[in-house]
Amino acid sequence: MTGRSRSRLKPGLPPMPAFPDFYLAINGRMPFPWQARLASIVATDGRWPAEVGVPTGLGKTACLEVALWWLASEAHLDSSVRRAPTRIWWVVNKRLLADATAEHAECLARALRKPGTLEGEGATGIVADVAHRLRSLSAEHAAAPLDVIRLQGGVSAELPTDPSCPTVLLCTLPMYGSRLLFRGYGSRSRSVDAAMAGSDSLVLLDESHLATHLARLIPALAECAPAACDVLPARRSRPVLVSLTATGCQEPGSRLDLDEEDFRHPVVSQRLGAAKSLELRNLATSSLRPKANQGSRLLADTVHELVREAARPASFLVFANTPDTARKAFDRLCRMEANSGTEVLLLTGRMREREAQEMRERLLDPVHGMAATREACMGRQRHLVVVATQTLEIGADLDAENLVTEQCGVRALTQRLGRLNRFGRHPCARATYLHLPPPSEGENVADEADWPVYGAEPRMVLKRLEMACGADGRVFLPPGRMAEVLGAPSDGPGQVPEVMPEILREWTKTTVPPKGEAPVEPYFVGLAAPRYSVSLIWRVHVPGDGGRLWPRATDSESISVPISEVREALRD
Repeated sequence: MTGRSRSRLKPGLPPMPAFPDFYLAINGRMPFPWQARLASIVATDGRWPAEVGVPTGLGKTACLEVALWWLASEAHLDSSVRRAPTRIWWVVNKRLLADATAEHAECLARALRKPGTLEGEGATGIVADVAHRLRSLSAEHAAAPLDVIRLQGGVSAELPTDPSCPTVLLCTLPMYGSRLLFRGYGSRSRSVDAAMAGSDSLVLLDESHLATHLARLIPALAECAPAACDVLPARRSRPVLVSLTATGCQEPGSRLDLDEEDFRHPVVSQRLGAAKSLELRNLATSSLRPKANQGSRLLADTVHELVREAARPASFLVFANTPDTARKAFDRLCRMEANSGTEVLLLTGRMREREAQEMRERLLDPVHGMAATREACMGRQRHLVVVATQTLEIGADLDAENLVTEQCGVRALTQRLGRLNRFGRHPCARATYLHLPPPSEGENVADEADWPVYGAEPRMVLKRLEMACGADGRVFLPPGRMAEVLGAPSDGPGQVPEVMPEILREWTKTTVPPKGEAPVEPYFVGLAAPRYSVSLIWRVHVPGDGGRLWPRATDSESISVPISEVREALRD
């Protein structure tokens, strides 16, 4: 697909560059074969595959470039026949996960606004042509070619205002699902939010298990409220969902996978064969079986042991399953490494934007951090240890030399290992998998008890790892072998309530919501213990009783915390 197509152009619109040319102009490198193939499929078929089954580390954020390029390529068409959606939603399960993608989207927006800053032969003209075509879609002539909006918490100040402007919106699943069902955070513009989320939208889900309930919900909504007439073409009248995952469940015909051309690509083959040696430590049956609820101590002790064994300063990424375990492991590590010079950092979803931004900048520092773009040959002055929760499983472009993790499910382990030797540049990358007994109030733990977050799935993961273990207790797990060893995930999507026309009719009453209305969250996260949360802010200076909070609350100073934990903290 080379050259430029001049067919069916509106007067004044420049010719449309081919996708490889556009990608090269933006990123300074050619796309991977699967990225170019996806663009060709989308443009030819006029639709996205239901799933993009590409392993981590192979550039799934390029789906943004594909979506924008397709939209620009159809800018010459009348809105009544255009197939490419105007809005692109990037939906994740954790707030911080969207931040790396948001930075990528903002880089795209800056390049489209100022193509003259790009380097490379012809890059300025190519990107300027795409920007001109995107800008032509907006109702306002002075509009930017692309808006990028991060939706955070219940106090987001920035909202899309022009439905005709190409926009990338980044948010969590509850933020998107609540808007879709007329219950967006706040009540000022719920009907507008529902229209923005429920029409003319491409929804890219960065966690495959999130897609199941939404994929059922959207057609159910269409059945409950069929349109009297089509305002938009059929393919844009409802959201289009695409799951971005290497652990999906779609049939091959509706899923884009790597092919032989990808396997022959030198960079792709290097990343698929990246060395990842996993040591399995089954502490649930060991003679030194730990007491229940001692995961934080064992995580910290294991990391301390690995740091002492390291021949040179290295990076260590530690995954805990809960914020409480992460905090306790972090505190213990800080005490243990107090005199060693090791830098120990903590990253969880319980961070305000200010602290989160500082932590992202520290992690992505090109010299002292853990960024995937850091040169592998660059030495370190001291060890770097990062303790995190699921916050870093997805959307974090990190590359660690060592990894320690608690027991978890197939999807989580696949994503966590994706942060280890991400680009295949560390020949001795090492992972340690700690299989701990399920927590219990007492010291005796039932063999069939479940773990927080992952239920019974860690038991199945343990069996599969034990089957693949060598005599040295290690498993070789490069990305190209993970699916073979770990098998299919067993975390079922769970049950969801059925959407009825009467329920939807109640939700559409946005001015005065009826008393006793059905909560919306179970319809997109399932009935398995929905977790309701509240946005918290804290300040040094607060108004007295009856006083007005000023300046007004902003998303950058808030965090989302489960209500149950807030109540417990207030009782204490």
